[in-house]
Amino acid sequence: MKSSNAAKIGRAVWVLAGLMLGGPFGKAGTGLAAEYTWAQKVDMPTARMLHSTSVVDGKIYVIGGSDSEPGYDPILAVEVYDPSMDSWTRKADLPTARMIHSASVVNGKIYVVGGYKTYDSGVLLSTVQEYDPVTDTWTRKADLPTPRRAALATSVVDGKIYAIGGFTGAQGVNTVEVYDPVTDTWTRKAANFPFGVWGLCTAVVDGKIYALGGRYASAISYVQQYDPATDTWTRKSDIPVATGQMGSVVLGGKIFVIGGWLNSGNHPYTAVQMYDPETDIWTIEGDAPFRRAAFSASVVNNRIYVIGGTDRPHPCPATSTVYELTVGPPPDLNSDDRVDIDDLIILIEHWGQNEPAYDMGPTPWGDGVIDATDLEVLMSHWGQDAHFIAHWKLDETGGDVAYDSVDENHAAVMGDPIWQRQSGHVNGAIQFDGVDDYVQTDFLIDPSKGPLSVYAWVKGDTPGQAIVSQEMAIPTFDSVWLGTDPIDGRLVTSHMYPMVSQLESNVVITDDQWHHVGLVWDGTHRYLYVDDEEVAVDEELFKHLASSRGLHIGADSHLQPGAFWSGMIDDVRIYDRAVEP
Repeated sequence: MKSSNAAKIGRAVWVLAGLMLGGPFGKAGTGLAAEYTWAQKVDMPTARMLHSTSVVDGKIYVIGGSDSEPGYDPILAVEVYDPSMDSWTRKADLPTARMIHSASVVNGKIYVVGGYKTYDSGVLLSTVQEYDPVTDTWTRKADLPTPRRAALATSVVDGKIYAIGGFTGAQGVNTVEVYDPVTDTWTRKAANFPFGVWGLCTAVVDGKIYALGGRYASAISYVQQYDPATDTWTRKSDIPVATGQMGSVVLGGKIFVIGGWLNSGNHPYTAVQMYDPETDIWTIEGDAPFRRAAFSASVVNNRIYVIGGTDRPHPCPATSTVYELTVGPPPDLNSDDRVDIDDLIILIEHWGQNEPAYDMGPTPWGDGVIDATDLEVLMSHWGQDAHFIAHWKLDETGGDVAYDSVDENHAAVMGDPIWQRQSGHVNGAIQFDGVDDYVQTDFLIDPSKGPLSVYAWVKGDTPGQAIVSQEMAIPTFDSVWLGTDPIDGRLVTSHMYPMVSQLESNVVITDDQWHHVGLVWDGTHRYLYVDDEEVAVDEELFKHLASSRGLHIGADSHLQPGAFWSGMIDDVRIYDRAVEP
């Protein structure tokens, strides 16, 4: 049995007092950070896309690229961004005009590889040029053996540059070529990339190269791991949102993929996707506050910088915007979706220890010790419900509004349902007549953008009815998040993407008893829960759910007769991540 809050608080106070008496406990010199915080910085002087960025001594060097359609004129200007000053400086121009190239840093020097001379000319470049930031000079180096463009990717392992992917103008490149700056020579590896692809990104974690996404005609979701030590390729878990010409960085041992697009005829994505190489698991972390493709991303001082690119399909305008993303771990240490005394006790019990699971500050993911920095992060989130998007308690005593306790997603009460102030499972509830009663809100969470969870307490006795649904962007699609089958009253979900079947459980919930029901979408699978037990899961992986609009409680998305809920619904909660009960 858990101890009372009073006992917990007393224990925490005594431990904290001991810590304070034992040594200084003032404010740490690092700032607090939310989990994902975006900030727009000063614009780049020259709007550009299809460029590269490289980091040397805490500064970001933006090289090459092109301006907007229809000309796609090449840009020779090299501009350097200093994040500490939020300022730009012009450097020596790029000697050879190029775009859709790649660049990597070895021993403080930047090596620019391949690309197009100009977009219209179709001239592929094999030239390699070395830039020295100290002397602000360029030097020609040994040519790339296989000329290529269209976002080939380069990565550095043990001081050597690995060139992967790209496009010859007729097909994707699958040769892997390695450059040694010490000897100024290229070597072809025996193991080819498993397929020819362009518009990909590569990232290095623990000495292994991860080739992510990219394009044939359109974007693909494949992820391949290359081990330079054994010259072998291994297939890894697919990226949830197939994308090409995106940005990718490594932060805290995780790979972040931002934006990109299906192809240049489509709007760029906003999705931020994260891959954990240790577990081989992808998650969709949320959305950037902008659409972006054909840009570049870099990391300085544990912050991600997204620079330039385009925010539209053809004709593509180049942008000059710069966004900074700060990433930190959630302060909900016991994963109960609330930051409270239980989390504080966990932090105190590990005080002074190197415990990565609870090491929150400074971002990302700590500094190797549980201390005052972590306490500041925790207290800045005190009392918050982690990842709550909306919470309709349905405890009102009357009226035609169901209030959202998290934000302003208040819902309109339609028909004549009865407020049951004393009869809910959690305080009050709302009782629907199964004919025309329901609750409606314009509140939107888009399942096509990433994970979500929805939970509710329900009590009913009639099969074939909806509990929670959303209106669909394409009206012919079904969109019942939580409902019951028409024969037995088993919990089902038919919120789906085209060609994905309804997910059905074997648990009947229309027995006129209270049940806690839930749908969890983790980006690849749907899960159903009844009374906190998993009762169904998709057998096959699929890419994403369909996008959707306004939300209904107690009715399906089309307000069909027979689909209105007959009974009570209580305490509806929605999260923007996969939350197990």
